[in-house]
Amino acid sequence: MSSLENKGNLLGDVRAEHDHNMLDTAFYDWQDYKILAEADGRFLVVGRRGTGKSALTYRLMKDWKAQKNFVIVVAPNEEDVFGLRAAAAKYGQTLTRIRSAIKTGWRYALIMELGCALEQYYKTQNMISASALNAPLKKWKGLGDNIVSRLKKTLNDAIIPGESAEESISELATRLNLNSLTCDLDELLRVAGKRVMILIDRLDEGYESDEVGIGIVDGIIYGSDDLRTKTSNIRTILFLRDNIFRAIQISDQDFSRNVEGSVLRLHWDVQELFYLVCKRIRQAFSIDVESDVKVWNSVTANELHGREGFKSCLKLTLYRPRDLISLLNTAFYNAKKQGRKVLIVDDLDASANHISEIRFDDLRKEYSSVFPGIDDVAKSLAPFGPSLNVFQASSAIEKIMQNDENPLVYQHLKILGTAQEVLKALYGVGFIGMADKTSGNIVFSHDGKKPERLFDQNSMLLIHPCYWSALGIKKGFPDQNISEQIYDEYDITISSEVKEQRDLSIGGMIAELGKIELGNEDASQFEDWAKRAIELISAGKLTNIQLKPNGNGSARRDIVGANMATEGFWRRIREDYSSRQIIFEVKNFEKMSVNEYRQCASYLGNEYGRFAFLICRDTQKELSKGGEMEAFREFYNKNEVVVKLTASFLVSLLSKLRSPQKFDTLDDALTKRIDNHIRLYANGQGGVVKKKGR
Repeated sequence: MSSLENKGNLLGDVRAEHDHNMLDTAFYDWQDYKILAEADGRFLVVGRRGTGKSALTYRLMKDWKAQKNFVIVVAPNEEDVFGLRAAAAKYGQTLTRIRSAIKTGWRYALIMELGCALEQYYKTQNMISASALNAPLKKWKGLGDNIVSRLKKTLNDAIIPGESAEESISELATRLNLNSLTCDLDELLRVAGKRVMILIDRLDEGYESDEVGIGIVDGIIYGSDDLRTKTSNIRTILFLRDNIFRAIQISDQDFSRNVEGSVLRLHWDVQELFYLVCKRIRQAFSIDVESDVKVWNSVTANELHGREGFKSCLKLTLYRPRDLISLLNTAFYNAKKQGRKVLIVDDLDASANHISEIRFDDLRKEYSSVFPGIDDVAKSLAPFGPSLNVFQASSAIEKIMQNDENPLVYQHLKILGTAQEVLKALYGVGFIGMADKTSGNIVFSHDGKKPERLFDQNSMLLIHPCYWSALGIKKGFPDQNISEQIYDEYDITISSEVKEQRDLSIGGMIAELGKIELGNEDASQFEDWAKRAIELISAGKLTNIQLKPNGNGSARRDIVGANMATEGFWRRIREDYSSRQIIFEVKNFEKMSVNEYRQCASYLGNEYGRFAFLICRDTQKELSKGGEMEAFREFYNKNEVVVKLTASFLVSLLSKLRSPQKFDTLDDALTKRIDNHIRLYANGQGGVVKKKGR
């Protein structure tokens, strides 16, 4: 019995770094591999988790080394990437600046790594010592033990104290002598008569979907492309997860024009997956039979026989090699425990339970950053069984949307807006499929695309079968033929459409402010806008937010929200100022005088405590010297605090909500706002001089 069989991994390990035995002896050279091995046109390879990116890296490295090429493999680890983030951020906080610095630095880093390889080659050893590469190579090798840690130190060392980020970026190529080193390297490779193959994998290690994270990966892509186009004997191939690829597409407007034509999307169809499995079965069971169908039939029984039997296995997966190998490994292990050498349906069912948990966990991990609470929303649909209509799904989701126990989830669902929009997001990530009324097929999308048409209340939805077991859904359909009608759109894979949907919702609200004119005529529109902004910014912290809750009273407060926070900024307001009801007084004009502060302060007392916000349209967020500052100090000396919030400040908070990871930064921004009022304005410091006409 083989060691693989002992481990329960009869068909190999699902992790390519631990699967070298099968990749050496039973690698299936499917169409995408042949494209990469034989043609130079594609340098960016995009695929979902488990589609074979790392397996391709290993096999291409092995095959190209056998052809006597120089092969360099770059596979960053998480710790080094975190360090690189800190170095990249010193060149600016925008994507374009970070991309520019990393693009230059990465090209330099690849040249240095190639120089290290050429130092070991007899034809170029002496040439290296006499070239411009010699001195920087010596320094480079002393900066760390891998390319990312060395690049981090190079970027840090290239910054001159006191200069601006723009100056550091513009001078970086000159300081690294980049163009001269590129020419020297090209000449060395010509003399050596060697081709260089650079394989870059695992760029998702330490990746975060913010400006810095996207800028780093974007810069690595551009830097790799630069090197291959500026030299004649270098080929670079980068492997990238599709959600990262889509995030770059959204953030970098030039990306599609510059790179899209060089992209290869990994795709597996039923036939290719069948060939892959049969090749591994031959190796694992030492079967010497040419027919793939006979090979499959030799290890399966009854209804699992033939290609149709194999297809029934695939329905428990997301059509990825990792899913399939994991499913069959566990199934063979189950059969072995029962003393059988062939698989039956029960073996697959038991295996599917385990695989389903893994797939559901993958869904949560992959999308939690752009869709907080996706697991809770998905679980809310499970009680209806595998199939449900839009009305049932919407009702379940609306209950989740009313639950504010988790502020981050509550806020995200609030941003998406309606249960229908949440359903569209679930469709975009492939969790639910939609019945096509023309063909009768159930269509699933794994590319992030929202449905081309709106759901109607009676449209039938289907939860993808690979998640049933994890959600406790029993098999079976109202129509037994429906399982044969599942059609998955695998041509394009997972994307960041949920983030795009979130961005569009927030962007629309920000754009709406620009259409509200200053003055009394549009005052009610601005109050409504301010209320919706507060609902998003304080989601999960303030509840029952109302517009003019006591409209007929003598003290007509504009917006009031109940303060139920147990931590952070809002808890501080409740504990320090006894404000269990938070007042937001809204003024649709710019200049605030002592009268507005007095009106706002007059609403304080009892459950409203000693704290309120004054929202206005001022273009300057600081208090003006004189009127505003004196007004603030007047009430501060009475132990009451009225904090000015401008519409532009609210817009900045809304912008932060584009990334769910920045949820906590809202509390930080509000904390700094009140601290500035107390530390500076209460002592007569800070403030700005208002220009005439303001």
